Amino acid sequence: MKLLKKLFPASDETLENKSDEDQLQIATCILLIEVSKSDDDYDIDEQNKIKSLLQKKFKISADEIENIYELCDKEHNKMTSLFEWTDVINNECDYEQKLLIIGFMWDIAFIDSKIDKYEDFTIRKVADLIHVKHKDFISLKNDRTI
Repeated sequence: MKLLKKLFPASDETLENKSDEDQLQIATCILLIEVSKSDDDYDIDEQNKIKSLLQKKFKISADEIENIYELCDKEHNKMTSLFEWTDVINNECDYEQKLLIIGFMWDIAFIDSKIDKYEDFTIRKVADLIHVKHKDFISLKNDRTI
């Protein structure tokens, strides 16, 4: 909630009305950043792709996405576990939405036309934490690499 207040400095009432969607945006962004940083090659193409995916998925303006991304990146650097963010996904998303997020993660991993073993491990770990079936995990991976 502290991060949400930084992102959306509004009254508590407004935050309560938006908090589920805001938390979902933040959780998705942090998980995408996690994939991007997992191979120690955190480049501008990956960052731009993350911003683009979030803008399309959540209909966020260009001005807002910069602020959200910057705060999520800082929060990512401080985090010690994925659980807080995968828990948001589990609470807010149906199975199809979870598949979309895993697909986004594969999009980030494959932006350089190869999937690093650490990227694969990270996506596999998140897929397990959000209860995505292995066959769907593999199908989404294959869709991106063909």
